Amino acid sequence: MQDVVGGVLITALFIALTYPAWTLIDHLDSASPIVPVCVIVVLYLLCYNYPVSDCYSPTRADTTTILAVGVGVTTGFWINHFFQLMSKPAESLPVIQNSPLLTTDMFVLALSRFTVGIVLILLVRQLVQKLSLQVLYSWFRVVIRNKEARQRLEIEVPYKFVTYTSVGICATTFVPMLHRFLGLL
Repeated sequence: MQDVVGGVLITALFIALTYPAWTLIDHLDSASPIVPVCVIVVLYLLCYNYPVSDCYSPTRADTTTILAVGVGVTTGFWINHFFQLMSKPAESLPVIQNSPLLTTDMFVLALSRFTVGIVLILLVRQLVQKLSLQVLYSWFRVVIRNKEARQRLEIEVPYKFVTYTSVGICATTFVPMLHRFLGLL
């Protein structure tokens, strides 16, 4: 219980201290050309310098996966804004009085979007994972069949980071572009 209360208090303090700078941070995050480089470098170094334990634990891999998706999403949103790939927002959102009933057309459209998005993300994940592992295995001269090699710091962090950064970029940039191209928006 003390951990939860402590976490809530730290979060509240962090929000209170950073609130005045949110507009500036949002502007820099979406407009500055150095943001992707800074985000990628800083978070990669955080993953690579994760505390080492005496025996292998999947926590470093999980942390790398989470941070890499965040890097990918941040970079994807930056790409959308910087290259003006996003559509312009409506002037004002209409007030919805009643939610429309779910029709067959709406269900098929939603299912189509979901299927197209998931298939593209899974394809990107598989392709990037295989390519990054092959490059790292050849770079470090490791036998591909060696499953324990994936747990080595110099292989695990880069392959997870590259794979899941690509997934984040794909989800925020390429999936919407494909939806627009296929007329699913």
